[in-house]
Amino acid sequence: MKKFLTLVVMILLLTGCSIRSKSYYILKGDKQILQVHPFKGAIGIEKMTLPRYFNQSNLALKAGDNKVVFLSKAHWVSDMDEDLTGVLISYLKRYFNTTDIYLYPWDIRKNLTKKVALKIEEFIYHDGAVVLDASWEITNLKGEGKAQFFHISVPSKKESDSVVKSMDKAFGKLEDAIAKSLE
Repeated sequence: MKKFLTLVVMILLLTGCSIRSKSYYILKGDKQILQVHPFKGAIGIEKMTLPRYFNQSNLALKAGDNKVVFLSKAHWVSDMDEDLTGVLISYLKRYFNTTDIYLYPWDIRKNLTKKVALKIEEFIYHDGAVVLDASWEITNLKGEGKAQFFHISVPSKKESDSVVKSMDKAFGKLEDAIAKSLE
């Protein structure tokens, strides 16, 4: 019995030492607006498209040209396509000082003057930096579109806290670029 209790205590100590708490992250896009840019009309923002590695709740890192690894202790709080779309809408409302920016097509209250479709093609840590590649198209009332491409690389350590902080910076730059293209 004494050996059994000693074994149980040792197992509990070993597993207790190896258990690390999980971390949960959001991208907040808390960029301060230095100057408001008035906008007349209404803008619809489509739910953005993200790479497949965002389908999992775990934070993904690129570990080679064709390999992605998922961190078991670092998770996104909720669906990133919905979160990032909401963060972008919130930023644009502050940037243009208007409430006339909506999730398209479900939340439209006015006739749109412009619609934005955003596709993030890569948004991941790789070789000491977070890389963000994205393209978006702005369509006017006549259905005429203007497509743009965005690329940024933000230095980062490989730890999840650093990666998420760099992702926040990169997404903030993307928000700025989209807002400027809507002016």
